[in-house]
Amino acid sequence: MTLEAARMGVLKSAYESITREMAADLKRAAFSSIVREARDFSVALTDRRGEVIVQAECIPIMTAGISLALRGLAEHVDIDALTPDDALLMNDPYSGGQHLQDIYLFTPIFLDGRLVAFAASVAHHVDVGGGHAGLNAEATEVYQEGLRLPLSRFSVSRDWGGGFVDQLIRANVRVPDLVIGDLNAQFAANRTAERRFAELTARHGAEDFLDAMDELKDYAERRVRAAIARIPDGVHEVTEYLDASPWDGGTARVIAHITVDGDELRVDFDGSSPQINGNVNCPFASTVSAAQSAIRCMLDDQDLPFNEGCNRPITITAPYGSILNPRPPAAVRARLTPASRVFNAIVRGLGSVLPGQAVATGFDTTTAFAVSHLAAETGHYQVVLEILGGGWGACAEHDGADALDNPISNCANSPVEALETDYDHFRIAEYALVGGSGGDGAQRGGLGIRRVYEALRDGVRVSGYADRHRTGASGLSGGTEGGTGDFSITRADGTVQHLDCVFSEVLDTGDRIAVVTGGGGGFGDPAGRPADQRAADRAHQIA
Repeated sequence: MTLEAARMGVLKSAYESITREMAADLKRAAFSSIVREARDFSVALTDRRGEVIVQAECIPIMTAGISLALRGLAEHVDIDALTPDDALLMNDPYSGGQHLQDIYLFTPIFLDGRLVAFAASVAHHVDVGGGHAGLNAEATEVYQEGLRLPLSRFSVSRDWGGGFVDQLIRANVRVPDLVIGDLNAQFAANRTAERRFAELTARHGAEDFLDAMDELKDYAERRVRAAIARIPDGVHEVTEYLDASPWDGGTARVIAHITVDGDELRVDFDGSSPQINGNVNCPFASTVSAAQSAIRCMLDDQDLPFNEGCNRPITITAPYGSILNPRPPAAVRARLTPASRVFNAIVRGLGSVLPGQAVATGFDTTTAFAVSHLAAETGHYQVVLEILGGGWGACAEHDGADALDNPISNCANSPVEALETDYDHFRIAEYALVGGSGGDGAQRGGLGIRRVYEALRDGVRVSGYADRHRTGASGLSGGTEGGTGDFSITRADGTVQHLDCVFSEVLDTGDRIAVVTGGGGGFGDPAGRPADQRAADRAHQIA
């Protein structure tokens, strides 16, 4: 059945309204600051095969991977045996997941007793066990990073709300109230999808509403193919680098071979560095998600719907055993570092033949930072996880944005007031832009930030990871590179300790740690920057 265009537009908007309401409900119901304030989550609707039909505008790398997380659904679960009381959980990075902190929840949606769709939500959970609270910067195996959940079916009425699955998770995390609270927020978002799906099928007619699933995918595929066809055919090889020195890996390479052939696009990462004996490996699902996100950013059709149809003209491959497709049990917590270089490589490669889309490289590094404390007298943990952004790259039309998270991560700022209201083991002593951190050019790169945390208790553990602490983001068309990031501790006695880009330390009362992120690359010859913009830079102390 083919629906006419106006009817399809109405049904497309109806589907989108479901996921937007899911996102709003998940955020409102969440317990942890990483979900409630930073909005590190995504939601989507899939068809009964697990292919995404529509997603909300949340974290790109998470939602792009939902279809991958459900790809082997029929191999692991008897779909025909599912009931409205069933749910599926998974976070296994070697079975289509990302890293262990990102827990996917899928609940089936039935219509007149027939399984027709899945409500999907994924959130970054503040703690999933493992060697250290929040994140284990020292992990060399996935087993050291926390609880690993394969895609499996369970009964919500029996196994949740004090049942086996609930108890299993509670017993393996340090802050069960936050983790279970955020999972309950995911359940709430999924239930919203179930209710709205039933209401909208009743309003628009079940036959049309279900037929629109396949037509929306076909429509997205046609538009993506048309956009790819407007890119000149050719092969582009781009190499990006990341710092692997904390694991004696020197400088690791991400090499992208990008082939545009008619209305199809292939990216092969052959030649990329072998997997590393540390937590910086990128599961293949994350590699695919980052590549898909980059390609979408570079297409000239900027109003594309996102669903599985978008991915049909795109092929992504990476050698098994590489940093972009590691063998288990490699640790993968910092997978966004190589994933970001995947994004950068594709943007640079396609930007070379799409000058209107070209942009200098941004800091584009997830600076993840955990602050935890165990109260000896009670045995209770406080765990905070921060995701901090840097400067974005400039382009021909404007300066790069200041202090924004990585484009494929897209987390929001966690307000100082919210953190200090919820936690008493630290305070934030400083939060500011870093003047001069953006690369120079006719258009300036965006600025990084400086955020300083002061311990208010003895025994506050801090750990984190980042990249671009040795070399900044590259400029474009004559623009200069952005500033680098830095971690440093100033002890209460004034002693200063500089840290590696991956670290784990303990603070006592009065000790401070400064987390600095770098800026984006500049665009164009610096001599071409207008005098009034130079004056504004100096006036705001950002030059």
